[in-house]
Amino acid sequence: MVSNDILLMFDEDERKPLDSDRERTFHRGWNDAVEDGPYSDGTFNTLTWQNLGNRFGCLFGDVPEEMRDELMFWAERQRRLD
Repeated sequence: MVSNDILLMFDEDERKPLDSDRERTFHRGWNDAVEDGPYSDGTFNTLTWQNLGNRFGCLFGDVPEEMRDELMFWAERQRRLD
């Protein structure tokens, strides 16, 4: 099991501006977390939309699609601020 500390840390942010393909990969990562749990530890060194979805899925579990979208759009706003 990956600790919450690992889920929240990363060395490099490789996310590009959110678009429909990246939205799908975010949701794929979230679904992976709900179905199979977290990705391997090494995956979390770099932040991508897919592993961000996996991180959130591990933290919040199986929540309504609206909440997943809200967190995804929140993450996009935070990305733009950096």
